[in-house]
Amino acid sequence: MLRALSSLYGGRGVSLVRGEGAYVWDGNGRRYIDFFNGHGAALFGHGAPALVDALCRAAHGIWSSGAGCESPAREEAARLLAEEIGGGRVFFCNSGTEAIEAALKLAAALKGGRREIIACRRAFHGRSCGSLGLTFNPKYRAPFAALIPAVKHYAPEEIPAKISEETLAVFVEPVQGEGGVYPIPPEVGRAISEACRANGAFLVADEVQSGLGRCGAFFASQGAGLSPDVVCVAKGLAGGMAVGAAIWREELGDFPPHSHGSTYGGNELAMNVALAALKYIKEKNLCAHAAKMGELICSEISKRDIPGVAAVRGRGLLIGAETKGASQEIVRALQWRGLLSSAAGPRVVRFLPSFAVTEETAFAAVDIFEKTMKEMGGGAR
Repeated sequence: MLRALSSLYGGRGVSLVRGEGAYVWDGNGRRYIDFFNGHGAALFGHGAPALVDALCRAAHGIWSSGAGCESPAREEAARLLAEEIGGGRVFFCNSGTEAIEAALKLAAALKGGRREIIACRRAFHGRSCGSLGLTFNPKYRAPFAALIPAVKHYAPEEIPAKISEETLAVFVEPVQGEGGVYPIPPEVGRAISEACRANGAFLVADEVQSGLGRCGAFFASQGAGLSPDVVCVAKGLAGGMAVGAAIWREELGDFPPHSHGSTYGGNELAMNVALAALKYIKEKNLCAHAAKMGELICSEISKRDIPGVAAVRGRGLLIGAETKGASQEIVRALQWRGLLSSAAGPRVVRFLPSFAVTEETAFAAVDIFEKTMKEMGGGAR
């Protein structure tokens, strides 16, 4: 049969048809521990009752009323997000890339006389033309070089000295995900924050993957010493539905009227689920759960002295195991043995457990990882 889908993402060779909690099943009825969770978007796991109930209720109401109309769910979700930065404004969109684009445009609108943009080496901020300029890996940028903005990339510890009165904005992931799961050291984050303040540059925290409790706090920025002006979130904001948001401090100002927008951003269907998700994080103290489970998984991998694992690092439920063998091959082998994961560079296996992870599931996942690495001879090539 002719394949209609683009082959951009390649293929994992598995068709997932059902999910419950921390598990998914393929079309043949085989169960997998899901430590991939749709690139981390299924932050609450699969079929979380609070989110399912919110979606079912919302499905009987207005799905999308359009920009300019008032929406109680949208207003309440914005209020809860803004509270986390001490009050501010929120723009809802559909993805992390769109949230980054909004941050870029907001910075340009409010500080239009500046042009310099700084980001980190190993950074990944998206694949649209604006966000692609911020993304470090040349394999993503090279085919589109003529269309993307010029951005200066430095190692995180080099950035404070590079910020000047010409700098428009600095973009930082508190925990670099795609780049190999590298947490920003708090002393480096504080130095970046201080340099941005001293020079009047916007500091944007990309919390698309690290935010919303995944890393043991509502925003991972606080553990990385960052005091951002703008925070970008997405992925788990509605448990896997397409929702993103840019959140910024009130005193910065706002977009000029009609200078930005999104047809689907902030639609009522998605906002009702996002609102339920935000309340659920707080009510169930999921930040603490993420911190506890992440520490358990990291310590278990470390103490077992698994062959071919050079290091394990991360925060909360964003975990990277640095390997001596090719990460893509290890990811394929883990899938064959019933554990879904992803690669974060050529030598890092990334685990993104959901809030649904339990101690039993965590131990089972590490068991599969250990057995796989032993059978692969440490994954070495």
